[in-house]
Amino acid sequence: MGMNQNRYEGGSEPIRRYRRKGGQASLKSGIAIAMTVLIVFGAVLYIMSVTGTGLFRDPTATPGTTPGTSSGTAEGTEAPTATDSQTEPPSTEPGTAEDPSVIQYRTLDKKPEDSGSGLLVLVDADHIYRFPGVSMVPLIGNLKAGCQIGTAHSYTTEEGTVKEDLMLRSDTIDQINRMIAQYVADTGFDKTIITDAYRSFDYQKALSAGSSGAASPGSSDYHTGATFMLSAYAGGKIYSLSNLTDAKASWFTEHMHEYGFVFRYPSDKKSVTGYNIPWQIRYVGVPHATYMKANNLCLEEYLNLLAEKHLYAAEHLTVDCADGMRYEIFYVEGAAEGVVKVPVPQNREYLISGDNKGGFIVTVEVGQTADTAA
Repeated sequence: MGMNQNRYEGGSEPIRRYRRKGGQASLKSGIAIAMTVLIVFGAVLYIMSVTGTGLFRDPTATPGTTPGTSSGTAEGTEAPTATDSQTEPPSTEPGTAEDPSVIQYRTLDKKPEDSGSGLLVLVDADHIYRFPGVSMVPLIGNLKAGCQIGTAHSYTTEEGTVKEDLMLRSDTIDQINRMIAQYVADTGFDKTIITDAYRSFDYQKALSAGSSGAASPGSSDYHTGATFMLSAYAGGKIYSLSNLTDAKASWFTEHMHEYGFVFRYPSDKKSVTGYNIPWQIRYVGVPHATYMKANNLCLEEYLNLLAEKHLYAAEHLTVDCADGMRYEIFYVEGAAEGVVKVPVPQNREYLISGDNKGGFIVTVEVGQTADTAA
């Protein structure tokens, strides 16, 4: 009896432990299965939500198209991304490219030496012309009726006599033709004469060697190809533009700025320019000539004004011209070396000119004035 009790008691304990372990294993197995089912179900839901299928299918989608694409997209091509469509650098002005009333800017890289070219370069003894390779066009064959041409430049070298036909920049000749046509129409006088124009370095060198009053080579404004000497001409007589009382010449004083021309060395600016040559004309462009005329400024004064008061980051100079166009003008400071970042508009016509002092002038065609547009 005692042995049976002992046998029972001794054998019952392992049996009770065995049954307890089996229940825990079953519970753990059930939990694992449930978690697996949940994970699989969650993964299916996630895939359907990402692909837009099953429970997440868009009932408005066109059959046969991939979500996120258009049924009009050509096969084998991808819709352009924002980066692909950005063909211009980001704007530095507020607004968006879709707003045509806002001027959007990007930058151009300029070298310091680029400041020596353009319609607004200053040329004198302190600012030597660099001869940047601007092509000159002969006046012969390119000036229209109403303008006579003076004698060619001639000078002597060791190799003999050199003859240079009178030449100017093509844009300068184009505006001369327009101006002379209007001069003839307004006054009835049908003749003018150009007696001096572009001077090469060699011609200026020969000229200065024989005349103490001539500018040294490299420092003559004639090097620009935008400077010339103009007079009215009638009945075999020349009427200088310095004669403001004669109708044959006074028309130019009143109207030439409308075509982009100014007096390079006006009589009342000798203290600034160093010269008094009121019949020497310089082409600078319509908006610049308009402002210089209205404010009685010579080129030196005008360039200083831009550099001091009308930087890109400051207030731009606004000019309304006689043709009904409005322009914005600003100055960009240069650098002695490296790259100069020059802001230019992306959605407007513009011109850049160096000042031959290290800086750059940007002229932006804004559009018609409010009066003209109305």
